[in-house]
Amino acid sequence: MSDNSETDAIMNFVRSVGTIGVESTGATVVTYAAGLYNVSGSTNDPTHVPGNNGTAWKQLLINCGINGGCYVTNVPAPIGSTHPNFSVGGHMTPNKNGMVPTGGICYLMPLCYWHNSTSNNGIQFNHVNTNMLQLTGYMQGELALTFQVRLPSSEPFALLFSKDGAWNYRDISQSEAESFVSDPSAIGTDHYVLIERVRGERTLHYIRNHNLPV
Repeated sequence: MSDNSETDAIMNFVRSVGTIGVESTGATVVTYAAGLYNVSGSTNDPTHVPGNNGTAWKQLLINCGINGGCYVTNVPAPIGSTHPNFSVGGHMTPNKNGMVPTGGICYLMPLCYWHNSTSNNGIQFNHVNTNMLQLTGYMQGELALTFQVRLPSSEPFALLFSKDGAWNYRDISQSEAESFVSDPSAIGTDHYVLIERVRGERTLHYIRNHNLPV
């Protein structure tokens, strides 16, 4: 069984989406020099969700060519803290209250666990490094998986699946989706969520099938 926190978050995502199409997301490398604040309620504590949330967001940064130490330069960390490690991808906003509207824009930059802590909410972080990701379509509190599954792809379907105790995702073709629905055991999944991309003036994502814990 995969991590309960991760599974619960995916179940909440499925319930909240229902039959409503969810818009696509974007992750674009930008240069941003102004001070930023931690997004309030952006993720669960990454130290308690192995392989997910902060560490998965970290991998998204690395995949986009952004790496190095924690960006924060003006808020001293205690001796023995995780600073200056690049521990997680931290969600940031120019809004002091830390709020990002559903589907709004926020930023992702390298942080240590200490600076990513809720104890630093409302404190402006200054940074010398200015390369970061601008995230669009972000839903506050969502997992890296449910964000990344809605990134642009040429494939018409995406599959969230639990295998060997961990959730992952992959983009799949129409024929792969049909084969999977006929025989989900083909890739040895414990649980899954099948999502279809419907393209028009904007791309919407619809949940077409799922098998989740009761």
